[in-house]
Amino acid sequence: MSCFEDLSGEILMAIFEYMNVEDVWTIFFNMNSRLNSLVFDSRLRLAADVSKIEKLNFDQFCLSLINTNFSNIFTLILSNHYNRYPQIRLFLSQTNFTIFQSLHALTLIDISHDELIEIAKQLKELPFLNYFHINTHEIFRDKELSNVTHALLNQSNIRFSILRFHEKLQWHETETISSCNTEVLSLDFINADRLFSLLPNCPRLRSLSVTLDPRSSLPKSTTESIISSFTFNVFTQITCLRLCFRPFDVSTLDRLLNSVPSVRRCSIETLVYSTDYIRSPFWTLLLQQLPLLERIRLIVRGWFVLKASNNHNDEKFDETSVIDSYRFDQYWLDRTYKRIFNCHIESSTAVLEIR
Repeated sequence: MSCFEDLSGEILMAIFEYMNVEDVWTIFFNMNSRLNSLVFDSRLRLAADVSKIEKLNFDQFCLSLINTNFSNIFTLILSNHYNRYPQIRLFLSQTNFTIFQSLHALTLIDISHDELIEIAKQLKELPFLNYFHINTHEIFRDKELSNVTHALLNQSNIRFSILRFHEKLQWHETETISSCNTEVLSLDFINADRLFSLLPNCPRLRSLSVTLDPRSSLPKSTTESIISSFTFNVFTQITCLRLCFRPFDVSTLDRLLNSVPSVRRCSIETLVYSTDYIRSPFWTLLLQQLPLLERIRLIVRGWFVLKASNNHNDEKFDETSVIDSYRFDQYWLDRTYKRIFNCHIESSTAVLEIR
């Protein structure tokens, strides 16, 4: 083999699939007839990261995308990033997502409410779409947030959902999430009562990543009804749990762990106000509710000045004693993949890292 063009067509297409579609066009298009045919081969799975396109080139790029490689686009990324231009709105003015019938993954950054509602209606017409990622810092009114949450969670074709609104997810109490077939779900911020009402409607969910607020977003009577019904639900299909707690609440965590007995990999990150919640006996007892647990990652930040009266344990509390309680316990040795045990303690703060 003496040059790049001597590579087989299959290898060349595999290289194309690691590149952004704009780079594929710029580098390989019109070099020769063989490369032209490979660039537009129907078997290609191309990624179009439109977020990197400057405004000056945007119209021409969209025109080329729509008229040439639309059937080869496997991944599409659009962004209204700050200090740039309303890319998503301009994209929607030129086309819609239904022409990308081979689309498997869609990422939308800093999208507005109206754009998101319009796109949500089109998602149901994309038969192969199974990955959907929203990351927006736009400020939604309560009604807008309810509308988009309900629309996005009721997408029956999507298997991987990442919803990062940087606000607490909510929907109207009268609305139900009935067609959520997601298998991997990541929610940036949600109240415990909302999560408890959502989980029974996600029968295929196997991986859950959530930033959880244990406080209720509903009236007390409604919350008690939801929690009462949730107590009897067990979600054995969930095997991976990543949980960020703020603020920390023992009863909510205990209830959640009780409902996912099949979890094999668990990550917990939280802020606590008592030294008792830094020590290993508390976490060992709590996590033993997960009999199949194989891997654990635990990050606990302590801030004791707020509730110093809660520190009832008179045991020695320093970095060495805390770390030793984990490092010499076979339960933790068996479940920490990297066997990293770190702890830093000052007068009123502490940081514990176990993984």
